[in-house]
Amino acid sequence: MSLFDVIAAGHRGQCFALLARRFLVNEPQAALAVRFLLPAVLPSFEAWVSEPAGLTSFLDAMSRGGYDGALTLPATLSNSFERDRGVQLLELFRSVREIDGADIARAAEASGLTYRVLLQMLPFVALFMMAALRINSQTPLREILIKRLGSRLKTSADPFADLAELVAWEAKGPRHGILASVLDGLFNRQGADRPELTEHATASLA
Repeated sequence: MSLFDVIAAGHRGQCFALLARRFLVNEPQAALAVRFLLPAVLPSFEAWVSEPAGLTSFLDAMSRGGYDGALTLPATLSNSFERDRGVQLLELFRSVREIDGADIARAAEASGLTYRVLLQMLPFVALFMMAALRINSQTPLREILIKRLGSRLKTSADPFADLAELVAWEAKGPRHGILASVLDGLFNRQGADRPELTEHATASLA
């Protein structure tokens, strides 16, 4: 499933309805906003996790449950603490690569929402994205562990924690490709997630 589809399924299929209610817009507009904002945020996120410190930080956060509540707890959308967590995520992403304002402008044009409203939505989109990444990446990351460290890790209770430790270790000396492998698994580049997301980002809801 694409990140967009995972998010759409969140809150028992009511994610976009809850987001729409939070910002006093209609549900199709909320869905289009997320559809177009995801590709706006992803390049900055990818730049962040492309550095050992960022990737280790991401894996550590995922090992502690990540941001699962963003797609399961309705209170996420009305909780100032959760919004602040999203703001902090965006600051981390932007510390490596700024989010392109032109992408947000395209999201505004596609959704019919104002640029200002989309900026207010961004922290929640960041939270949704992190939760969806955790759901989508557990299996490929476990496969990476098996290839790197053997079948004994096939039933690893926490592949994120195991990989965080491995990434931190390799970052101290000559690397053997683990960062690239983790990124391949994380973004499912061998599958349909990224192309599907790109296709979604250039289409409108039927």
